[in-house]
Parts: sequence; structure tokens; C-alpha cells
Amino acid sequence: MPEEQIVIVGGGLAAARVAFQYREAGGEADVTILSSDADPPYHRPPLTKGFLRREQDRDSTFVQPLEAYEDAVVELRLETTVEAIHPDEHEVELEGGERLGYGTLVVATGARPRQLPVPGADLVGVHTYRMLADAEAVSGEAEEAHSAIVIGGSFIGSETAASLRMRGLAVTLVEVGETLMPQLRCPELSAELVELYRAEGVNVLLGTQVEELTGNGRLLTGARTADGQALEGYLAIAGVGVVPNVELAEQAGAKVDDGIVVDERFLTSLPDTYAIGDVARYPDPTSGRLRRIEHWSNADAQGTHLGRQLAGSRDAYDVMPVFFTQLFGRKLQVLGDVEPASECVLRGSLADGRLIGFHLTEDGVLVGAVVHGESADVAAELEVLLRSRPVVDDPTRLLDENLRPAEAVAV
Repeated sequence: MPEEQIVIVGGGLAAARVAFQYREAGGEADVTILSSDADPPYHRPPLTKGFLRREQDRDSTFVQPLEAYEDAVVELRLETTVEAIHPDEHEVELEGGERLGYGTLVVATGARPRQLPVPGADLVGVHTYRMLADAEAVSGEAEEAHSAIVIGGSFIGSETAASLRMRGLAVTLVEVGETLMPQLRCPELSAELVELYRAEGVNVLLGTQVEELTGNGRLLTGARTADGQALEGYLAIAGVGVVPNVELAEQAGAKVDDGIVVDERFLTSLPDTYAIGDVARYPDPTSGRLRRIEHWSNADAQGTHLGRQLAGSRDAYDVMPVFFTQLFGRKLQVLGDVEPASECVLRGSLADGRLIGFHLTEDGVLVGAVVHGESADVAAELEVLLRSRPVVDDPTRLLDENLRPAEAVAV
């Protein structure tokens, strides 16, 4: 067994960060990245934004240029599928039967899009949206499609709908729930987003779902909703969530529970095996909960941390979860853990160009925040507050724009 060999399964941002941060921290073991993708690791946020709007080229999405892997003495094996992990032998088995030994294994297999379970989902012009190849296909088809149907009003759906509309397509956005971006846990803000999308010319349909995608032969021409509406569209994107790719680790015996369960150092229940990024369910020290987070900043932070850890760092992971979205030029930043919140106290508005949403639990504990148009020092102040998990006795103070967040929370 090659005691010093580090093998990373997965070809996304987290995998690249591990390899390069390990090298930058002085790590000298052999490092191999095994990726089923045809492209080197890339950033996913541009795929729904600048790349889809043709403001960025494909190379600008890469985490590192291809030659950087050779310069860092990192072996990058693309279009390589791992079929099995053999933890007792410390080997991974590749498609075709080749086995590769490891001293340390990092599972960064990410997640895959949920498929749309309706008739017509296999028509030409219907896409899930996860890979650079998906974004290239959609961007190319948008040149001739004229009209698009986007199914799902969460991050992928809302971001792609905005970008396609900005490219001049007629866009219908269909969301089964009663509002857009429900993950924000801020109903007033979500309602504002619905107004914004409609003002920008997007046909937003809420409380219904696509029952069938229709076509002319094999080509998509539209859809039919559950409430009987006929929609025109020659391009469709299904953004209905993702599934963590836990199968390799689970079949090898790893503990799995909505992701691969890891400890505070990202170790799985398998020997010498770590998991990070979208696939990992980790103990978030800032919230005290086990969480699995599907955002760029999480993959970036965990990959960076693990790379340094494997090179000898003993620092504890203590990163506040933060994620961003950009919708028709409006940037929203979400901090902390908004999922347990029962209330979002919203100060300001999208229309005002500035807002802070304070997320409170039933007991009044401040657990998260959403920010737009505020300076960086406000976000930094909110992070400090969120780490202390204060109880807000008087939520009305949060609405006072003359008070800094810390002043508004203070007793």
C-alpha cells in the first residue's frame, strides 16, 4: 500500500482546493484527483450567471488552468469513473478493473440533479443543470430557442431564469410552492422577488407544476401544467434539487445520513477516509447542528481546510456558512443557519436597495441573516453576532435603520 498517496475522488471545487492547499502548505505526498468529468475542476456559480449570459468564457470558470496541475505535481485523471472503494485494502477500483492504492482517501463526489419525473423529460431541449457541459448546451440552444420554461424556483431555477431573461428570451418560471427562493426563509423578501421577476418580464407561475413536457416528434415545444395551462418553450431547465452522491462510500460501509457523515476533522467512519463538500454532513461548529451544505463557499472552505490539515495543520474548522445569489443584478448574501428560523424580521427592501433580514427561532435566538446592499462591515458584524447566538427580546428594534445590528440586538 502506498502509505503517502492521497487519492481524491471527485472533480469539483472541493477536490481542487484540497490538492492545491495541500501543496501550498508544504505537503509532499503524491496526489491524484479522479474525476468523471471531461473538464478540469470549475466554479459552478458562473454557470447560471456570467457564463450563461455569455459574459464569461469557459476557461474563466476553471479553478486552475490545466497546466497548473502539472506544475503543482498533482495528477488529474479526467473521464475516470471510480466503481468501488475497498477500505480494507486501501484501494479504489476504477471502471475497467484497475485498482489504485491510497494512504489517504478524500471523497468529494458532490451531488447530481434530480430528474424530472414527467412525460417528455427526455425530449431534445430539456436539460438538468449542473455541469459545464450542461451550461454550454443551454447557452448554445438559447440562441435559437426564443422562449424557455424553467421548472423550480430555488437557486438553479431562479438564477437561470434571470440570466435567460437578460439574454432576451421569453421565460416562464414554474414553482410548485407559493413563492420563489423558499430557502431564504424570508417570506417578505421572497414576495419581493416574485414582484421583481414579473417586473422584469418573467411569467412566474406559483402553486402549480409541470405535468407534461410536450413536443413535435423528439423536439420540445412546450409544457402542460397541473392546472391546465399550456406553455410555449423550446428550451427547458429542470432545477428541482440535487441528490448527494453517497453510493460509493455507502457501499464501502461508510455511515450515511443525508450525506456522508463526518466528524469535526471531516473523517468518515471508514479508515483514513475523509469527505467534504456537497456530499458531506458535518458538525457545523457555528450552529451546533449536523449540516450538509450545497454551496460554493462551503466546498471552497472545506477543501481549503482539509488540504492544510492533511499537510499537518491542527487548526479546528470554524467557518461561518455563507452563500450568495445574484438575481437581475441584485446580490443577496445569506449568513448562518436560516433553516431553524420561524421568523424573518426584514429591515429595508429590494426596492430601497438595502436590506437585512434577521432570522429568529421560536425562542427568539438569532441564527441567520440575509443581506443586500450593505457594506462589508455590516456582514462582518452580523457574523460576530451569529456566533454568539443572542436572544432578541424586542424584535421591533431590528427594524430601526438608525441602529447597527449589534445595537438592535443589544438588551
